[in-house]
Amino acid sequence: MWKRFQKNIIAGIIFLLPAIATIYVIQFLFGLVDAFLGSFITDVLKALNIITTEEGRIYFLGVYTPFSERLLGIGFVLTILLITWVGAMRIQGKGTKVFGTIDRSFRKIPIANSIYTSVEQVIHAFAQERTSFKNVVLVEYPRKGLYTVGFQTGESKGEVQRVTSKDCINVFLPTTPNPTSGWLVLVPRDEVIVLNMTVEQGLKFIISGGVVVPPDTEAIVSEMETEYNERDMVVHVRSRRKDEENE
Repeated sequence: MWKRFQKNIIAGIIFLLPAIATIYVIQFLFGLVDAFLGSFITDVLKALNIITTEEGRIYFLGVYTPFSERLLGIGFVLTILLITWVGAMRIQGKGTKVFGTIDRSFRKIPIANSIYTSVEQVIHAFAQERTSFKNVVLVEYPRKGLYTVGFQTGESKGEVQRVTSKDCINVFLPTTPNPTSGWLVLVPRDEVIVLNMTVEQGLKFIISGGVVVPPDTEAIVSEMETEYNERDMVVHVRSRRKDEENE
């Protein structure tokens, strides 16, 4: 009974941990962002007489609110609007000088530059490189019997295709945990195993060092088809027995 209890505890933790971690991160980010700008915006609104405080309570345009320190959520909403505005400016190509100055400033700070570039590389790996990758593939590298996950970037053409005299494809083999660096290999098509996982799943698999393993969709579908066929066969046998009994 104790072993079964332990197994149930572990299974429950494994199932609930992703949800708990997600809620914790969202709550932490909300509190961090809201506290950062919420108090400032509240002070500005106080200066504009939009909000007033009486007996430690905040009144917004004369309406009572249950808040005492700041208007909860106003800093978060303002941050979302600010991020949206910056994104619109980037898409429209406006403010390039300002954004360029901010980028160069972060790159010059001794400790912050490494964090800044690392995060930038990971974001580019998800946002840009996955659009140039066609398929997630598996190749035997660095020797026979060992397999490496890579991404097909295109077909081998021109001189490299002619001198190899084989039908090859271009495969990018990324490094872990930074998929922005790696090397290009030309692999014969018949020696490449094309996987069913998406490019995003392949990137997560590589960045996590194999910890985040994408589900085998083909095996799941095969199991469901087998289970369906078995059920269908059982129903067919039962119906046939009933027909024989009625006769």
